[in-house]
Amino acid sequence: MSTHPGDHNGLDRREFLRRAGMAGIAMPTLAAILAACQDSSTNSASSSGGANPYGTGGVAGAPYPLPRSDAPVTWNIPEDNQPIASNLPPETNATLKIFNWGYYLKPAIMKQFEQDHGCKVELTTYSGMADATAKIRAGEVDFDLFFGITTDYVGRLIAGKYLQPLNFDYLPNFATNIWDQFKSPFYDVNSQYTVPYNVTTTGIFWRNDMITDDIAGMENPYDIFWSDSAPVNKTHFLGNSRDPLSMAMMRRKITDINTGDPAVIQQAHDDLLPVVERVNPKWENDDYTELPQGQAYLHQSWSGNAMDAPIFYLTPGQSPDIFSYVWPPAVNPDIPGVVGNDVNAIFRTGKNPVLAHMFLNTVLDPDVAYDQFTTYTGYQPPLKPIVAEKVVSDGIIPQSLAGAIVKEEDFQKGLQLFELSPTDDAVWQTAYQSLKAGQ
Repeated sequence: MSTHPGDHNGLDRREFLRRAGMAGIAMPTLAAILAACQDSSTNSASSSGGANPYGTGGVAGAPYPLPRSDAPVTWNIPEDNQPIASNLPPETNATLKIFNWGYYLKPAIMKQFEQDHGCKVELTTYSGMADATAKIRAGEVDFDLFFGITTDYVGRLIAGKYLQPLNFDYLPNFATNIWDQFKSPFYDVNSQYTVPYNVTTTGIFWRNDMITDDIAGMENPYDIFWSDSAPVNKTHFLGNSRDPLSMAMMRRKITDINTGDPAVIQQAHDDLLPVVERVNPKWENDDYTELPQGQAYLHQSWSGNAMDAPIFYLTPGQSPDIFSYVWPPAVNPDIPGVVGNDVNAIFRTGKNPVLAHMFLNTVLDPDVAYDQFTTYTGYQPPLKPIVAEKVVSDGIIPQSLAGAIVKEEDFQKGLQLFELSPTDDAVWQTAYQSLKAGQ
């Protein structure tokens, strides 16, 4: 999208999270990927066919290992793609070029960086991960920094040699401030190529002045979508294959939400179809505007979008207290739920790697990050000094949306949506398109 996660003039930044499958970057080629993915089993990538040239760990299904939380990937650092040396001076007379989702980086941060370092900062936006990676593949990019990469794209970018390994001598805020689990995440062990940007859960967002059910008090909050209380023409689902179908799986307490089993995916489709037929849902990610404006009363949502609504999109006279959000595992640990994050990285071909490192370090400063979170993006950075409850006590969001705050321990409670093999992704896409057609 060329708009912010909460900007209503374009597509939401997460609408394209998983829609493009492996088509985003054809490396080595799509044909080669498909050939390699005839067996999409979850064997270790490194043990399924000898040493993998891209890294160790992960699971099979692509030419490079597919990261999993229980099969983390350590990416190789090739001789021809080494980190920059330490103690280099920042580039002079430079223009630092950033590639990012629109409205996902506060302009004041860029302006201050220009003043502090005597450079220019230039921002170019993309409309989704598929759009971004298509431009990269076509050679249409000339940037230093890549912001907002969803973790299901990290592997293909590293394997395609689009990212440069990091030198953490330039990133003191990483060691000091980042949640410990993101210092060596499963998708990039030892954080050799990426640093985390923001975190989010996937839950239920609703207007409590229009829906009187105690959704957070339900034994299984997902049941609200299957109940008679789900309003016709005012119930919306997220607009991608993975989120609605995985919700149907989690309602049944299925935890393998990255399955390629056609029977499990078909069951999720069959569970959702009666809901689709009854409520006539929209499939979109504009909940931050749809709920304030009354186009929706009940919405499957990302927590960042739920926090966007009262921060940026209240209508005149509207109280933020009318909005509520629940992440099901927070109220019933027996019910699964999705949690995730995105990352930032440095382009291998960037002309200003020292300034790029310095800018990454800037956005990991807790004061900078908290200001951006609470006055611009609405999405939460995983930094230790940012206390979750402070967002409520500071009056930034109402108590009714406190459930949208992501805590570090949520990543132990929650499930994550991983990159799928092309063959498995095709099964999900087929089921999703069928649901959208009401079939």
